[in-house]
Amino acid sequence: MQDHEGHVLAVEADLEYWRTKRLEPRVLQLHRRGVVTLYDLLRAAAHISAPPIAASIAEHDIEGRIRALEDRLDDYIRGIGLASIDPPEHPSVIEDTRKERGDYDDFFRIAKPHHDGTLDERIARLEHELREYQRLLQVLMHALLEKGVVTAEQIERQRAFLAGRGAWNGALIVARAWVDPAFKQALLTRGRDAVRELNIPPGRLGKLGVAENTATLHNVVVCTLCSCYPHDLLGDPPWWYRDDSFKESVVRDPRGTLAHRFDLPLPESVEVRVHDSTSDVRWMVLPRRPAGTEGWSEEELARLVTIDALVGAAEALSPASIARTER
Repeated sequence: MQDHEGHVLAVEADLEYWRTKRLEPRVLQLHRRGVVTLYDLLRAAAHISAPPIAASIAEHDIEGRIRALEDRLDDYIRGIGLASIDPPEHPSVIEDTRKERGDYDDFFRIAKPHHDGTLDERIARLEHELREYQRLLQVLMHALLEKGVVTAEQIERQRAFLAGRGAWNGALIVARAWVDPAFKQALLTRGRDAVRELNIPPGRLGKLGVAENTATLHNVVVCTLCSCYPHDLLGDPPWWYRDDSFKESVVRDPRGTLAHRFDLPLPESVEVRVHDSTSDVRWMVLPRRPAGTEGWSEEELARLVTIDALVGAAEALSPASIARTER
């Protein structure tokens, strides 16, 4: 990790987004609907203490502290996902928080703190804030369980569902970009910020670079130093992604590697561009939308996106290939 400032900025932005746009509006909405009262939360708070800061990381180990922050942020975001289970008597109550978020009236918008000071001071502040926000999340979950609004079985099912998303998250990102020009533009220019809107935890992402394939440009992703890949966002990479022979050949002869190793011949009129994924900037490819998919839903489109397509080793599947596999 070289760009400490970039990683800290990303954690600050993500933390405030998920606090002001997801967790606290849900708490307010649940209270307004009478699902959870303030007394319920205060009583639950008596049983919950803030999680400890990782004691094994030395104060001067800036990179270790940033990595720990990213891990804790990922746990926090996934925890918010667990809290998104709809109470049976109040369908969609948790997600209907646009008023509490201040989307309609600035008066209701939750204030954001200023992140100033030295890098070390900002890291220390983030460590404290994340502990407190995690505690609020745990208090909310404890209150929901105590009142019987949700059950432990429901939470475990939701946990398993979130853990199994993997590459499907990448497919959903691509499908949304295919049908929503505004989201696509945000994805290409701001990467990580755009992904938040799909409720996908970024994990240890740092910055997300998105390379768009066009009729005249084909992109392929490699990590020349190790195997940097947006695991938390897209799941596990293809097995060959870590292979040294692939790394050497795709850097030396990307067009030949795609043609001979992946059976993806590209005409000379198409430029092939290689992107080196690092610990500071993780890359994914936005493949071209296949012809014949007009009118398809996002879920149908997502089924056309493979792990190989997300790193540029393949095109998205065609409708015909999907039809053949379903026969």
